[in-house]
Amino acid sequence: MATRQELLNAREQLHIAIHAAEEWQDSYKASPITFADLLRLEAALETAAGEYLHELADRAPSYVDWSRLPEPIKADAGPVANNDDPVWKQEQILLTAAVIDIITDLVATGAVAGETLYGIPIGYSTLEFASLDEAIMQAARKHTAQMVSNVSETTRKLIRESVAKSIALGENADFATVRLMNVIDNPIRAQLIAQTEPVNAYQTGLKHYALQTGAKEKTWDGLSAACQICSPLIGKTLPIGDLFVLANGREIDRPAGHPRCRCSLIYIY
Repeated sequence: MATRQELLNAREQLHIAIHAAEEWQDSYKASPITFADLLRLEAALETAAGEYLHELADRAPSYVDWSRLPEPIKADAGPVANNDDPVWKQEQILLTAAVIDIITDLVATGAVAGETLYGIPIGYSTLEFASLDEAIMQAARKHTAQMVSNVSETTRKLIRESVAKSIALGENADFATVRLMNVIDNPIRAQLIAQTEPVNAYQTGLKHYALQTGAKEKTWDGLSAACQICSPLIGKTLPIGDLFVLANGREIDRPAGHPRCRCSLIYIY
């Protein structure tokens, strides 16, 4: 019988095969090596996020004061542990530890891809590379902190909604606990994280490469079948420090424009 780790490894290989066949903006596939790294790290992030949520499902019921049911639940009050409670700080530490290395490698992969795309090398022995390397580390830490904060806030929201639904249905604590654990241990959520954050991190690394090598402008490059959020931006060129405005009004400096976005940028020197 296969172990859990063997099953996870097999799922990662399946993830790579499936997503390699998807339509990506051409620059992602310009280097087979960096594209393979991107897919490998995307699969690894899905596993890391999924395993974290799987383990969190066992801890989450202890973050609810079941003795206070069935009192109504408010946005930031009620029987669910509040955002500033120590348990959530510990959850952020656990999730950060699970993903920080993967996010760092994704940012670095984007920077390495820049050399393939634009042919401007940054030697490993130069001060310029040292500067880029530090930028990558800082970007990875910032990116991870934001991702962890978002995941934590969404988790708290899901817990509140699950408990509220159990109250509405008149469930006892045992049924409510099972419902809550199933809500948290959700592989679809792990997939969504893993198909969005890698593009964010990769594009962050590519942006730092472009800044370090003197790019002046950037052009949004998307798929011919891009969604309504991104398609109005295709071909739009801006100064490298300016923000794109998506169709939904959100301002960003680089893809991903939305969950599962596969757009990219062309940097102009």
